[in-house]
Amino acid sequence: MRDTAEIVLGLLPPDVKYGDIRVIRRTHEQVLVELDGPGEVNYDDSLGLGLRVLIDGQWGFAATHRLDPQGLDAVVAQAVGQARATGGGGHVVLGTPVTTRDTWSSPMDVDPFTVPLSTKLDLLAATVKEAATAGPLVQQIEASMDFYRDEKVFANTEGALIEQTLTESGGGLMVNAGDGNDVQRRSFPQGVPRQIRGQRGDFATAGFEHVLSLGLVENAARVAAEAVELLSAPQCPDEVTTLVAGSNQLAMVLHECAGHPMEADRALGTEASLAGGTYATPERRGNFRWGTPIVSAYADATIPGALGSFKYDDEGTPSQRTQLVKDGIFLGYMSSREYAGALGLESTGQARADGWQRLPLVRMTNICLEPGESSLAEMIDGTKRGILVDINRGFSIDDQRMNFRFQTEIGWEIKDGKVGRMLKNCTYQSDTPTFWGSLDALGGPSEWRVHGVPSCNKGEPLQVAHVGHGTVPGRFRNVQVGR
Repeated sequence: MRDTAEIVLGLLPPDVKYGDIRVIRRTHEQVLVELDGPGEVNYDDSLGLGLRVLIDGQWGFAATHRLDPQGLDAVVAQAVGQARATGGGGHVVLGTPVTTRDTWSSPMDVDPFTVPLSTKLDLLAATVKEAATAGPLVQQIEASMDFYRDEKVFANTEGALIEQTLTESGGGLMVNAGDGNDVQRRSFPQGVPRQIRGQRGDFATAGFEHVLSLGLVENAARVAAEAVELLSAPQCPDEVTTLVAGSNQLAMVLHECAGHPMEADRALGTEASLAGGTYATPERRGNFRWGTPIVSAYADATIPGALGSFKYDDEGTPSQRTQLVKDGIFLGYMSSREYAGALGLESTGQARADGWQRLPLVRMTNICLEPGESSLAEMIDGTKRGILVDINRGFSIDDQRMNFRFQTEIGWEIKDGKVGRMLKNCTYQSDTPTFWGSLDALGGPSEWRVHGVPSCNKGEPLQVAHVGHGTVPGRFRNVQVGR
């Protein structure tokens, strides 16, 4: 892979002012067990390269799985031809040259690709068996785990040569219960839909030890029993009330309200798909009241073991922490070299591509809330009337990422400082500054945890990024719920 990268850079013609190449081998294993079904195993392995060149300020990009001499000549000709075909006149500014030479692998205790398949199948089968104890109203159970390994070589014409290996592991459980009149779902540890490339559950940049730490078997019966109980639970009320959101639910709100809006390519108008605009425009940076003074948020790709962590992005820029919101004020962007240059800034190291065949985009890494000084128990104790919600089931958001509506898998009534009846079909709606401007309490450091989300979508063709969210529970006053 390293030799291939160096050969391709040597084939570039003199008018290429900048070029970079990523040679990547991606290995993915998925293991799935369903109720009354046989185990299913999917395994794929992909090797190829993506080449990016800059000529007269215009990009050209090409990718290939052919790593023979003819394939390398062809990919260079295609990328260079694409850049020349635009006729020049671009104004791409890349900032400080990237010249790093390094080798790095993400840490792990147990290599998931060395764990016997029988061990994985047995764990998932035990999870399904436990979930099935909830009774005949349980109609569907799926337990799965996924493992990824990306071996990457990055090199550029500025002298960088970086070899990086990332290993990711995760797993989860989904239970559907039905009684002929209603269907309710519960997921564990979080509600990631499996139709997005097949992953479900909580993930980390770690080894098999992360799957073992999830407690799939230990939580299966409770999760399935909750799915059954939801069938007879009362509907979420329609009212303006106090909303207490669990950290898992706040992870997805943060993802949509801060993560995507604060990607620099959206702010500059070059990303428009999938609700691709943003309220976080450059003139609002530093003066837009995003939330109450107790809320601060940041992106951090250096958190050990978090799913959005790495040592270098796909432009060779080192991982780092970037303040996005400070004391309730929108402060900064996530960026690549190109979009940072357009804003007169240095890259924050968030250019990432979904494999060798995709162009790097500005992608969030680990978007995190700074913890507060309260706790979930204190928030509930201080609430006379409200609802407690957790585990995202779905959402809608406008194309400026301002107005939104979220649905959760489960909720509970809060009355006089106590958690009461379970509620089903809980929803809430607001707009970003109003919602975060109603925040009056955040959980403390002991409740802070990173949720690994393997299904962040962006771009056309669609690219799926793996990201993390460090969050705590939060309490919001005067929120419309139930509509």
